Amino acid sequence: MERAEISIRWKVALSVSLLLIAVAGAVGFALMRYEWFFLKREGEKRVQALAQNLASNARDPLLVGDELRLGPITQSVMRGEDVLYAFVTDHEGTIVYHPDGQMIGREYSDETVRSDDQALLAIVPISIEGTVVGDAVVGLGSDFIDEAMTATALGLLLPLSLGTLISVAGIFWLTGVHVRRIEKLEEAVQALGAGERLVQAEVGGRDEVGRLARHFNRMVRQLERAHGELERSVAQTVSALAAAIEAKDAYTRGHCERVARISRAMAERLSVQDTDLNDLELAAFLHDIGKIGVSGRALGKKGRLTSAETERMQKHPEIGARILSPVSFLKRVGTYVHHHHEHYDGSGYPAGIAGAAIPLASRIIHLVDAYDAMTTSRSYRDGLNHEEACRRIQQGAGKQFDPEIVDCFLLLEKEGMIAEICENEGESHAQ
Repeated sequence: MERAEISIRWKVALSVSLLLIAVAGAVGFALMRYEWFFLKREGEKRVQALAQNLASNARDPLLVGDELRLGPITQSVMRGEDVLYAFVTDHEGTIVYHPDGQMIGREYSDETVRSDDQALLAIVPISIEGTVVGDAVVGLGSDFIDEAMTATALGLLLPLSLGTLISVAGIFWLTGVHVRRIEKLEEAVQALGAGERLVQAEVGGRDEVGRLARHFNRMVRQLERAHGELERSVAQTVSALAAAIEAKDAYTRGHCERVARISRAMAERLSVQDTDLNDLELAAFLHDIGKIGVSGRALGKKGRLTSAETERMQKHPEIGARILSPVSFLKRVGTYVHHHHEHYDGSGYPAGIAGAAIPLASRIIHLVDAYDAMTTSRSYRDGLNHEEACRRIQQGAGKQFDPEIVDCFLLLEKEGMIAEICENEGESHAQ
């Protein structure tokens, strides 16, 4: 199973969106990180100030051992809601005052303070004239940091996320606008590839896509001019080939023109595509080009041909195909010419193929060629009238001719289109 291909719109939009999300995430992370460091630094400054204040006020009471004064001083520091603990030690590290009376007299250690990795601790020496007489210890809780970070997240990250989502939606919309311009150019390229000639990419702008569209439109105009020159060259080539056929067999001139016109009318009724229509009409006009390789004596002979002459005459479809096929734009025309004498039941020549294996164009040309041959007077016989020729064609349905093509031909004959074409193109027809 083939893997689904992601459109360029999604590729570009997703790439830019992921980049935008990454940038927004990096900005948000940086802001939150900066906020955390700022709050921690401010907390450290505060706890240091509290400890410094406690050290300054506790110096004299500590010196004289006045615990009554140390109590209110320490309690004043504890008034802060986020202060976890505050106490004073002497120079030996023994707690001389602590709000919890059971702690007084213990040695200061890590277990003495509250176990909290997020707590901010400050220890300030208490000194008198350069002599350390103890320490002021203050611990500050970090809950205020968490609360501030939560408020920042709600006040900053939520709008940032919403802005990012709006930006992503805008990216998808803008990408769709630009991709649509590319799709218009793609549609023009596909139309040109499908055979449309006057294609124009309606894409404006001065960016790369706009310039590419202008180059494409310029190329289409150049191709149109080249196509016109090619058509003139083809017309000249066909005229030269027709002149060669006429020089060999004068009968073929009016015959080929009638076969070409009737074959095209039938193909149009059968809804053959435009491109195939042109090749079919050209093949019908040149279906006897291979007679250039047949001797003039056999072509102009009034009596029955010998077996050798018949065999040589039946080579003319192959000869015609060899003449036309080497030219690239006439290759399909050569194929139609090659099989224009095949019978629907497989009894024709040169390949002896049958039914749908015979190209539709060849089946049409074969029937029209037979009809025109039957109704055209030659030097050695008179042509049949339309009614008799149509009767014989109807008899050949399913054998020599494709039944569907026979029905189409008889319908056009009933409408008078066949007779009209023959009257306009052939003066030697039996009416």
